[in-house]
Amino acid sequence: MTGLLIGVAVWMVCAAVVATTLGRVARRGDSEELGSTLDWDVDALDQAVHHEN
Repeated sequence: MTGLLIGVAVWMVCAAVVATTLGRVARRGDSEELGSTLDWDVDALDQAVHHEN
């Protein structure tokens, strides 16, 4: 039973590392696609676009 708990704990640690890495890669890809490393306020951009029409 202890082996199973250790296995689950190791699995969770590995999953957390992979999720963090993928999240950072996705964020970097988004910032490079937008051409900037600045944080974009998506709500403000949506309002600006809707008010132009």
